[in-house]
Amino acid sequence: MAKRLIEEYSHKEVLSKTFEGLSKQINNIDDKDVSSDLRIKLLHNILEVNSENPGKLISDYNKTDHPLMDALDKSIKLTNAVTRLSKIPGFAKLASTLEKKSQAILQNQEKTANAGLQSLLDDHKTE
Repeated sequence: MAKRLIEEYSHKEVLSKTFEGLSKQINNIDDKDVSSDLRIKLLHNILEVNSENPGKLISDYNKTDHPLMDALDKSIKLTNAVTRLSKIPGFAKLASTLEKKSQAILQNQEKTANAGLQSLLDDHKTE
Protein backbone atom coordinates (compact mmCIF):
# COMPACT_ATOMS: atom_id res chain seq x y z
CA MET A 1 0.00 0.00 0.00
CA ALA A 2 2.81 2.42 0.84
CA LYS A 3 4.48 1.68 -2.50
CA ARG A 4 1.30 2.62 -4.29
CA LEU A 5 1.07 5.99 -2.51
CA ILE A 6 4.72 6.70 -3.26
CA GLU A 7 4.18 5.90 -6.94
CA GLU A 8 1.06 8.05 -7.19
CA TYR A 9 2.58 11.08 -5.48
CA SER A 10 5.80 10.75 -7.46
CA HIS A 11 3.70 10.70 -10.64
CA LYS A 12 1.86 13.86 -9.58
CA GLU A 13 5.15 15.58 -8.72
CA VAL A 14 6.56 14.78 -12.16
CA LEU A 15 3.38 16.09 -13.81
CA SER A 16 3.61 19.31 -11.82
CA LYS A 17 7.23 19.90 -12.80
CA THR A 18 6.46 19.06 -16.43
CA PHE A 19 3.58 21.54 -16.45
CA GLU A 20 5.74 24.29 -14.92
CA GLY A 21 8.56 23.73 -17.40
CA LEU A 22 6.32 23.60 -20.45
CA SER A 23 4.36 26.65 -19.27
CA LYS A 24 7.56 28.69 -19.09
CA GLN A 25 8.51 27.61 -22.61
CA ILE A 26 5.03 28.46 -23.92
CA ASN A 27 5.24 31.91 -22.29
CA ASN A 28 8.45 32.57 -24.23
CA ILE A 29 6.71 32.08 -27.59
CA ASP A 30 6.21 35.44 -29.31
CA ASP A 31 3.11 34.46 -31.30
CA LYS A 32 0.25 34.94 -28.81
CA ASP A 33 -2.22 32.81 -30.80
CA VAL A 34 0.16 29.84 -30.88
CA SER A 35 1.04 30.42 -27.22
CA SER A 36 -2.64 30.47 -26.24
CA ASP A 37 -3.43 27.31 -28.23
CA LEU A 38 -0.47 25.46 -26.73
CA ARG A 39 -1.40 26.56 -23.21
CA ILE A 40 -4.95 25.21 -23.69
CA LYS A 41 -3.64 21.91 -25.10
CA LEU A 42 -1.13 21.62 -22.27
CA LEU A 43 -3.77 22.23 -19.63
CA HIS A 44 -6.13 19.73 -21.28
CA ASN A 45 -3.41 17.06 -21.52
CA ILE A 46 -2.20 17.59 -17.94
CA LEU A 47 -5.75 17.29 -16.61
CA GLU A 48 -6.33 14.14 -18.64
CA VAL A 49 -3.11 12.47 -17.50
CA ASN A 50 -3.62 13.61 -13.90
CA SER A 51 -7.05 11.96 -13.78
CA GLU A 52 -5.53 8.57 -14.61
CA ASN A 53 -4.34 6.29 -11.83
CA PRO A 54 -0.60 5.70 -12.32
CA GLY A 55 -0.77 2.65 -10.07
CA LYS A 56 -2.99 0.78 -12.51
CA LEU A 57 0.08 -0.33 -14.42
CA ILE A 58 1.71 -1.81 -11.33
CA SER A 59 0.28 -5.07 -10.07
CA ASP A 60 0.35 -6.79 -6.70
CA TYR A 61 -0.65 -3.75 -4.64
CA ASN A 62 -3.15 -5.90 -2.78
CA LYS A 63 -0.33 -7.27 -0.66
CA THR A 64 1.11 -5.17 2.12
CA ASP A 65 4.78 -4.26 2.13
CA HIS A 66 5.02 -3.80 5.91
CA PRO A 67 7.25 -6.42 7.62
CA LEU A 68 4.93 -6.77 10.63
CA MET A 69 1.93 -7.49 8.42
CA ASP A 70 4.04 -9.96 6.43
CA ALA A 71 4.98 -11.77 9.66
CA LEU A 72 1.33 -11.90 10.72
CA ASP A 73 0.30 -13.31 7.34
CA LYS A 74 2.98 -16.01 7.59
CA SER A 75 1.92 -16.79 11.15
CA ILE A 76 -1.65 -17.32 10.00
CA LYS A 77 -0.48 -19.59 7.17
CA LEU A 78 1.61 -21.62 9.63
CA THR A 79 -1.35 -21.97 12.00
CA ASN A 80 -3.55 -23.13 9.14
CA ALA A 81 -0.93 -25.66 8.03
CA VAL A 82 -0.54 -27.08 11.54
CA THR A 83 -4.32 -27.32 11.89
CA ARG A 84 -4.54 -29.30 8.64
CA LEU A 85 -1.65 -31.53 9.68
CA SER A 86 -3.26 -32.24 13.05
CA LYS A 87 -6.18 -33.85 11.22
CA ILE A 88 -3.90 -36.52 9.74
CA PRO A 89 -4.27 -39.82 11.66
CA GLY A 90 -1.17 -40.54 13.76
CA PHE A 91 0.19 -37.01 13.44
CA ALA A 92 -0.08 -36.32 17.19
CA LYS A 93 2.04 -39.37 18.02
CA LEU A 94 4.60 -38.48 15.35
CA ALA A 95 4.76 -34.87 16.61
CA SER A 96 5.23 -36.10 20.19
CA THR A 97 8.08 -38.40 19.14
CA LEU A 98 9.77 -35.62 17.19
CA GLU A 99 9.39 -33.24 20.15
CA LYS A 100 11.06 -35.75 22.50
CA LYS A 101 13.94 -36.26 20.06
CA SER A 102 14.33 -32.50 19.64
CA GLN A 103 14.45 -32.00 23.41
CA ALA A 104 17.10 -34.72 23.75
CA ILE A 105 19.23 -33.10 21.03
CA LEU A 106 18.87 -29.68 22.67
CA GLN A 107 19.85 -31.09 26.07
CA ASN A 108 22.96 -32.73 24.59
CA GLN A 109 23.94 -29.50 22.85
CA GLU A 110 23.39 -27.56 26.06
CA LYS A 111 25.63 -29.97 27.98
CA THR A 112 28.33 -29.69 25.30
CA ALA A 113 28.12 -25.88 25.30
CA ASN A 114 28.25 -25.72 29.11
CA ALA A 115 31.24 -28.06 29.19
CA GLY A 116 33.05 -25.90 26.63
CA LEU A 117 32.31 -22.73 28.59
CA GLN A 118 33.40 -24.33 31.84
CA SER A 119 36.63 -25.44 30.19
CA LEU A 120 37.28 -21.86 29.05
CA LEU A 121 36.58 -20.56 32.56
CA ASP A 122 38.89 -23.15 34.11
CA ASP A 123 41.66 -22.27 31.63
CA HIS A 124 41.19 -18.58 32.39
CA LYS A 125 41.45 -19.16 36.16
CA THR A 126 44.74 -21.06 35.84
CA GLU A 127 46.39 -18.27 33.86
